[in-house]
Amino acid sequence: MARIETIHELYNATLWDFKAEGNANIILSYNGENDIFSAVVLRLRKDNEIKFDTAVDPQFFTTSYVNFVMMPLLGSKYVGESILLEVRPEFLKALSRAILPLRSKKRIQNDIDFKQRYGMLTPNHTRFSVNINPTISVELKPKWAFLPSSSFINCDNYVKLQSCRFCMHKYLNKDKRNPTRYCPLDLFSLEDKRVRKAIESLINDPGSNLKLFIQGTQIEIGKENWQTRLYEFFEIDCPMLDDRKQKSDRVVDMLISLLIQAIMKEQDLFIKLKRLQKTLDELDIEGIDQILLTHQPKLSEPSLEEWKLIVNEYKKRTSDENAFEITNMDDKQIRQRIYEYLISATLKDCSIIFAFQKSDYNGLGINNKQGVAELQSQFYNYSSIFPERLQQISLTETQSAIYHNYNGSYKHYIYKVNVIDLDPKPLAKLHYYKELDTEIVKNYLKCTTIKKKCSE
Repeated sequence: MARIETIHELYNATLWDFKAEGNANIILSYNGENDIFSAVVLRLRKDNEIKFDTAVDPQFFTTSYVNFVMMPLLGSKYVGESILLEVRPEFLKALSRAILPLRSKKRIQNDIDFKQRYGMLTPNHTRFSVNINPTISVELKPKWAFLPSSSFINCDNYVKLQSCRFCMHKYLNKDKRNPTRYCPLDLFSLEDKRVRKAIESLINDPGSNLKLFIQGTQIEIGKENWQTRLYEFFEIDCPMLDDRKQKSDRVVDMLISLLIQAIMKEQDLFIKLKRLQKTLDELDIEGIDQILLTHQPKLSEPSLEEWKLIVNEYKKRTSDENAFEITNMDDKQIRQRIYEYLISATLKDCSIIFAFQKSDYNGLGINNKQGVAELQSQFYNYSSIFPERLQQISLTETQSAIYHNYNGSYKHYIYKVNVIDLDPKPLAKLHYYKELDTEIVKNYLKCTTIKKKCSE
């Protein structure tokens, strides 16, 4: 079950800075002097969140869902621990007053939910708990990783079989005459040239699919002189005016190269994420809609124990060569597929954060394994709340990813990778998913000049 703590030291509104917010949650980052919490954020529910039909506290339910569903599927290497912090209305109201001037005007109509019993303490994946060197982080929201092949897809919607969901969806925004060149299938191909094309496309037009952080602070890509912070991180002197563009291009390429190296070293994560999305959404939303209309199964939000059984049944189904045929599903199997689709919906909307920190490994000697172990132990033993799982980008043969610095010297980086945004999706979203799918395909078919075919 979820770990619940009462930490009196944290119940001070001045210790928290506004970091970000979405439709359902507000994120605050710790700014106090206790190093144990230096890389921690507090996630609080807003008062407009979609309510689940469950007696369990929403924050408790979400944390347990990540533990019971997402961690077994993605692995504990990528899904970290969260802690529930008991909170009281007076603390939440003080936070609300403190962050109000920093919030977007379009979002302030929905305040923090003062009735919630718990906030969620999670690692600040854009930072390291030991800030001995600068940190740069990239948050990717890769989206749909596959082309559907469901027999339930209507023949009139043939474009779904050749154009990926993301590439169709980006044309739905009528105000966007030049949609991004990013295609998730390039990223998930794990082919060097296609991965580079995907990352370069995101850098040129990040939208909500790529975010850049330095020392935990978001840098707005594309804003005037945004590369200045990159000069500092990669230790490049501020460029002179006559070669500013050349050096700007160089420093951006350094960022891209660093990220690509980490992606290629974490291929297992991308392979797993693609496989999960595809097998959990084997029927497509058109198939889900058809079985809902035909069978009208009795559905309710699964309990935490039921979610565990759903995951176990999914694993059994995908490992059994003699699994039941789609056309012969009974009521239990139909409900299973519907719940699996909701899991897939979460995975299609998750984010992956890569955080990089310069290492003093160079001074230890390239092949000094003991030195590497000592360096890692500094991080593992430091934080008692969220131990960090670190990887090495080194110059050894077994870890061949390297980075060549601007002045010709080699630099070594420690990195960590985490998957976030793994909240459960409610049954009430199924109708929305079907309506959105219909709208996307209908709009895309009108774009007669588009002949793009995505390739897995």
